[in-house]
Amino acid sequence: MNFQFSIPSLPETPQCSPNQLIQLASNLPDATISIPSVDKILEAIEQGKADQVSKLDWVYCIHAKAQWDQQNLDRCRKTSAAIWKVAISNLWLQHQLLWRLALYYGDQQKQVLAQSLVESFDIFANSDLVSHLLPVQIIRALWSEQAGRELAKIACEQRVNRTELLNNIREYLPVWIPLFSKFTEDITPYFTTIRSPNQQQVKWLLSCLDEMLESQQTKAVNHLLTNVSNNIASNHSLLVDWLRHNYRNGEKWYKLSDPARQRLREWIGGINYGDFQKLVNLILNKLDLPDFESNRLCSRRDFWANYSNRFERLRILLPKTSQIAIGYQIQDDVDLLEDDGSDPTEVCIFDFGEWFVVEFFRGGGGETRLFPKNSTNEQILFGESTLSVKRIRCLGGDRHDHVYLWQEFSPTWLKNHGILPNPNTQPSRNPIAEKLRKREHSLESWKREIERLEREAKAYA
Repeated sequence: MNFQFSIPSLPETPQCSPNQLIQLASNLPDATISIPSVDKILEAIEQGKADQVSKLDWVYCIHAKAQWDQQNLDRCRKTSAAIWKVAISNLWLQHQLLWRLALYYGDQQKQVLAQSLVESFDIFANSDLVSHLLPVQIIRALWSEQAGRELAKIACEQRVNRTELLNNIREYLPVWIPLFSKFTEDITPYFTTIRSPNQQQVKWLLSCLDEMLESQQTKAVNHLLTNVSNNIASNHSLLVDWLRHNYRNGEKWYKLSDPARQRLREWIGGINYGDFQKLVNLILNKLDLPDFESNRLCSRRDFWANYSNRFERLRILLPKTSQIAIGYQIQDDVDLLEDDGSDPTEVCIFDFGEWFVVEFFRGGGGETRLFPKNSTNEQILFGESTLSVKRIRCLGGDRHDHVYLWQEFSPTWLKNHGILPNPNTQPSRNPIAEKLRKREHSLESWKREIERLEREAKAYA
């Protein structure tokens, strides 16, 4: 099969004569190009006509100012100061100068700006009209000897992390300069200089930590743990909770230094003991207790203060009467204790790492129970929403009394299970024989009572 296609016709190519182009060019008016000069621009500034200087002229002036200065040493600083004064009200010129100044300080590009313009920056920066501007504050930080620390301070004051800070200034300053990447290393060192950080500053720190690379974060956390006081940690459970969640378990824990790990244990324990102490004080203040029960609670509060560094977790269980009296003054980890007919008592469950310790505050028995930390016990003691006194006693465990001289004997009992007191805790005293006989008498009565309570608990279960 054959196809025949018609050949399209094309328009003729116009014939252009060079003579015609030459004649056309000869009829055009003479073109003159005005070449800018620094002197011309400075003259306009002196005459109050800076607003008539074109952007092209400003670009030339900034570029040529260094060379002009070499030929006008007596006028270089004065004229640069005049340029900065114009920049106060000229946003475009302001942007050009600040951008180059950031490169000068941050990227060590000394050729981008004349030295006289660098040295007269204060004329601009000290003006009330611009001194509050974020780019101006950042240039001041880049200028300082501790640039990273000053950038961290600005980020803290603005309540922004590194990424947010760069997003806020990327239209005004070159965000790729090295100092904007390196100042992350100065965030935690800056935070540790704050004598009494508030909640907003702590939230800022955690936001910064969250965006760090793992290696940066680990270094920052090590510095934080070894340089922030326990007192600050005790006032900011948010900080301690973040550290516990991110570093207490898993491989990150082993990337911390030994001093940092020890300090984190202390912080976690301090927060948990603080909740325990607060609970005891509330019970003493809100409930009308007999003197012997008040004294018993005070002695337990003071005893467990010697183990505050060891508290990994805490769960508080309250009977209905205590919950009504205390209200919502303790909000975290507080649950209602199911009524099973037992004497009213508050219960605290401590996680000591390898062991769970259950402390019964009041009522018959009033014992401390020790359970090995395994999945079953953890699920019951920290996982079940409803617990009762008898339910806990049914679990068994090792138990210790709270009768006469119990404070002298409990430390040995705990030590035998690997639970040690805080460093520098005074050792227990050795009671004299008469006191020991008195304790033995009280202990016999307690054993009979606890055995009776355990039988009741098993029958209830």
